[in-house]
Amino acid sequence: MDSTQIPVDQDMMVRVRRRLHMRPELGWDLDETAALVCRELDSIGVPYAFGQYGRNTVVATINPEITAFTIGIRADMDALPIQEKNFDKPYRSERDGAMHACGHDAHTAMLLGTAKALHALRGTLRCRVKLLFQPCEESRPSGASVMCRHGVMDDIDCILMCHVNCGDPAHAPSCRAGATNASSSRFALTLHGRAVHVAAPHLGRDALAMGVKIYEGIQMLLSREVDPFDTCVFSVCTMHAGATTAVNADRCEMAGSIRCLKDQTMAWAKARFEKLVKAVCDEMGGEYSLDFGGEPLPSAVNDRVLYEAFVTSGEKVVGRANILPLEPSPGGEDFSYYQQKKPGLLFGLGMRNDGKGFNKPAHTDDWDIDEDAMQTGVRLFVQFVLDHMDGIESLAREN
Repeated sequence: MDSTQIPVDQDMMVRVRRRLHMRPELGWDLDETAALVCRELDSIGVPYAFGQYGRNTVVATINPEITAFTIGIRADMDALPIQEKNFDKPYRSERDGAMHACGHDAHTAMLLGTAKALHALRGTLRCRVKLLFQPCEESRPSGASVMCRHGVMDDIDCILMCHVNCGDPAHAPSCRAGATNASSSRFALTLHGRAVHVAAPHLGRDALAMGVKIYEGIQMLLSREVDPFDTCVFSVCTMHAGATTAVNADRCEMAGSIRCLKDQTMAWAKARFEKLVKAVCDEMGGEYSLDFGGEPLPSAVNDRVLYEAFVTSGEKVVGRANILPLEPSPGGEDFSYYQQKKPGLLFGLGMRNDGKGFNKPAHTDDWDIDEDAMQTGVRLFVQFVLDHMDGIESLAREN
């Protein structure tokens, strides 16, 4: 089948995407979003499981009776805690402090468009397709990790996802084999000293001074101990100490994030950071507590065999010359949890249109996309299914 013959309901996707954009919801609190997804699936006639894999999760199935080979496709549904400033858009967010500023509204709309197209073609398919509508990609606990713990990947052989961006031209997919997104770990450090009057600093232990020395030490180890060809982003995002101008701080709190493309680099960074903290505290007579709490996010790594399969299908949709290289990102992506279970592939899809003003970075208050490109996302998903519905010969052998 020629990709232009794939039945794409662009009007439905635009309607859904704009409704989601107007009514953004955060984290797991996606009651309205999940209800909309279920209504659309009901209208298409695609069966689904609601809540089986976690709160407000929706997993739809095309050809549930076929078990020989199963392809998974995932879309995230949650928004961000950002106040939208697209005042000229009739579909701007109606909720203060919440906005779809990362494209998850488009991801959800495209997966519903894919569901409708595959349902129309179901009689020609020789595989099963599971469509994962996932909550809570932007915060924790990760929706992907929860769905995996509930067994969503048990009967899926491989899984794909698309992430839109406004860096690449509209309709241009991007992909690569190997690492696409960094592992991510939060940290919280509390330094304990002894408060004294500023007139007698030698009698105290200045916790703020410890914090400053640690901050400077981080910059030194990044510039002198990390391979320049590796990736290690170490950001101290908050530092709080002291409450008066007459007493040295007896407590300093620092918090931030570490991002690494290699999991072994993340292990080194955590160990090296604690070694630095201990050395500073030993030198300056302080104590510390360091917590890497919260859920660590593994690095996302595209399967090589799936990458080659995707390129084969993608060139039928947009032409080989229009498939761009996907640069690795220090941003986290919880799709990595699915990839730890089965071979997975993340690809990008350009939504940039300078003439329409769709060229802002994600996670900004004036983000918007060229909705015309959503149809290309559907065609890429459907073409992949059509091309590989009998399985991917070397997938099991390579993995």
